[in-house]
Amino acid sequence: MNNERRLLRCARNDSSNDQWAMANEQSAMSELQTPDSNLSRMSFTCRMSFIRAYLRRWGGRLRLAESLAWGPWGAAAGLGGALLVAVAARLWPLLTGRVLAGLAGLLALVGGALGLVVAWVWPRSLHRLARVFDRRFGLAERLTTAMEIGTGRLRAVPAMAGAQLADTLDAAARVDLQVMLPLRASRRALLVCGVLVAGLVLSLWLPNPQEDVLLQRAAVRAAVEEQIEALETAQEQVAEAEGLSEAEREALLQALEEAITALDEGRATPEEALSALSEAEQALAPLQDPGAATVRSGLERTAEGMTDSGLTRDIAEALAEGDYQTAARALAAFSDAQGEMLSREEELELARELAEAAGALAAGDAALAEQLRQAAEAIERGDIAEAREAIRQAAQRMGEAGERVQRQETVEGTLAELQEGREQIARAGST
Repeated sequence: MNNERRLLRCARNDSSNDQWAMANEQSAMSELQTPDSNLSRMSFTCRMSFIRAYLRRWGGRLRLAESLAWGPWGAAAGLGGALLVAVAARLWPLLTGRVLAGLAGLLALVGGALGLVVAWVWPRSLHRLARVFDRRFGLAERLTTAMEIGTGRLRAVPAMAGAQLADTLDAAARVDLQVMLPLRASRRALLVCGVLVAGLVLSLWLPNPQEDVLLQRAAVRAAVEEQIEALETAQEQVAEAEGLSEAEREALLQALEEAITALDEGRATPEEALSALSEAEQALAPLQDPGAATVRSGLERTAEGMTDSGLTRDIAEALAEGDYQTAARALAAFSDAQGEMLSREEELELARELAEAAGALAAGDAALAEQLRQAAEAIERGDIAEAREAIRQAAQRMGEAGERVQRQETVEGTLAELQEGREQIARAGST
């Protein structure tokens, strides 16, 4: 019945005008009523249309079947590549186990997707499909011959051509696609995937000595990056630090910049990082002032001694906070208007505080101690003019001593950052 309906539709479509359509339809109806009616009496165009429809429908199913076969093979190829990388990672420090597991999954997905896509985008003409299905379905080149007749490549008398096309359609109608072209994944590909997955699992499960190398490198990189951030912070502090001359500031900044550049270029190996930090320490060594520590201790003792007097408490607090310039200004204030407002008792109290401060600073800054002692003696003698001049000079000297201390603190802080960085990188490299 289906062939009869197709025959009637083809009879209608073969004509180019109404009269021919009526004639062909009547002819087709008469053929349907004849006992010998079959596909051999169909028009040439209809038969070729049916053959092409068979080829297109079978071609779609072939792509679906191939995608089910090629997809697993693509996944197997991806897993095979991942297994090779996993084996290489046991010989050289390439990737950690976690990264390898993710890479294996990604390669398997990409390979499977490529296998599916290739099956659908691979170009196949109808002539190519005809040859494929002749071999696959055992049609003895019926489809190939029919396509050559249909395109004019093979010339045949009408009767022979009609018989050939009719025979081809009969053979095509007997093809059972469910049996001849089943939709199932390749068992061999699935087996290969299983073996590769087992190999990958085993490779990732067994201890890998290269993991320790990778972890050590990661620790060194983290330590180097942390040290770079610390040195950049130290750069900002040096740029804003007080008590540094321009030459000293430039030397500090240059040493830090060279260390940062060397770390950034050689962060892969701990040896290069340690060498860069050691060179920076050596560059800063000439800027160290061993005597500054003694001066700082003397100023700290001075701050402790001055806290018991309301006259010098501001000086003591500034010295205790390390604000040496504020302390110097507070001391200099006694050489100006603030000194004129003092009573004789307050002047003598100030003289005692200055004398104690001179004693505390004697070992650290003899010049400052001497000026403070002169100011105290002048106040006790009542020579206020000389006392003010001595206090003014002492204040100036205190400011210079504070700059010396601040300069040394900046250098020490920078060296401490470099030393701590060396220790961190050394620890990371030894783990």
